Parts: sequence; structure tokens; C-alpha cells
Amino acid sequence: MTEDRQDTKNRLLDAAECLFAEKGFENVSVRELAAAADVNAAAVNYHFQGKENLFHEVIVRRFVSQRDRTLAALDDLLAQTHGHPPIDQVIRTLTQQYVEGALAGPGGASFLSLMARQMQPGHSQMAGPFFREMVAPIFASFSRAITAARPGLEPDQVSWIISSIVGQIHHLILRWKKSEDLKSDPDSLKVMYLAFPPLKLSLPEYIEQVIDHITRFSTAAIDGLYPEVTP
Repeated sequence: MTEDRQDTKNRLLDAAECLFAEKGFENVSVRELAAAADVNAAAVNYHFQGKENLFHEVIVRRFVSQRDRTLAALDDLLAQTHGHPPIDQVIRTLTQQYVEGALAGPGGASFLSLMARQMQPGHSQMAGPFFREMVAPIFASFSRAITAARPGLEPDQVSWIISSIVGQIHHLILRWKKSEDLKSDPDSLKVMYLAFPPLKLSLPEYIEQVIDHITRFSTAAIDGLYPEVTP
């Protein structure tokens, strides 16, 4: 692919990610995508064979690298601990990968908003492939690591634990994004700061505190509900 063609493709991907996150897949037209990328409308079909394939490429570009980093980090933890990781390290590993991936890099929180929007009822064009290709491998790896840390857990207990941890992660990422979006509305931002003062921290401090809180809170909950049994 020539440099000009790759540049056009990248501009379309960048524009699509922003527009899809802001308005949702159905509410963005091909013409609007082309205008935002400053290309001809025919470029969408030429490079991606339609808007749906463009959306899929947006997902793949953003999430595949996140998925692979998370899987590698969990595999490394299992290898370093010879298959017996402490539960707090398992939680910290996944939380760190997600939170840093969403907040430390450009556009990560907007991408998470996009995925949250698309997982709602009536937005099904990517739900199946997304869960199959992106979510399922991470769920399986995280489940395996939690079970290695707490061998006595039943599969349904592991599922509840994962749902709780992922829910905390998503909420605190999206809360930061919302506070950033409200910077043009000082009155509403003040209310958010009153409700959740950590939003006033610098981004690196916020990331560190989110990772630490979710790790400690979830570890304490697991220890309380499913204490480790020593032989």
C-alpha cells in the first residue's frame, strides 16, 4: 500500500473512531465520515468496502493491541509465580492494563464510550464478533488466573468476581471522561467534583489511585467472601 493510500485509510479510521464514539454507528453517514477525514466519500467503500467494515477495523485497531497486552501480562504473571499468583496481583495486572490502556493513551476513553454504546440493545452489528474475538479471550485468561489464585472457587463465583472488577474499571474510566467533557460546563463539573473529589487529581495520580483502589477493594471482598484455604 502506498503512503498516500495508508494516510487516507488512517485518516478515515481516526475520524470514524471519534464520530462513532460521539454519535453511535447508526447516526454517522458515509458522507459525514468522508468530510471529517477530508477525503472523497467513495474512499470509504474503496478502502473498507462499506461503513460496517470500517467500524470493524476501528474496533480491531484499538482493541487488538489492548487484548494482546492484557493476555501477555496475565500469562507473564502466571509464569513468574509458577502458576500460583496472589489474588491481588491478578486483579492489579488486569486493572492496570485496562485503566492505562484507556486513559494513558490518546482516545482510549472515547473508544470505551463507543463500545459501551454499541453493546446496548439495538446496536448489534459488532456485538457477536466483539465478544468472540476480543472479550472472550480476556475473560478466559482472567478466569484462569483467578482460579489459579483461588482454586476452590466455582465457575459462577469467578464470573461474579470478574463482572464486579470490570464494572468498577469501566465506571471509573468513564467517570474521568465525563469530567473532561464537562470542562466547558463549570457548574456541572463542580457537582461532579463534589460527588467524587479524586477527579480533581492529575491524570497519572488518578490512574494510580484507581488501580490501587480496585485492587485493594476487590481483594478484600474476595478474601471476605472466599477466604484462601491453606492445607
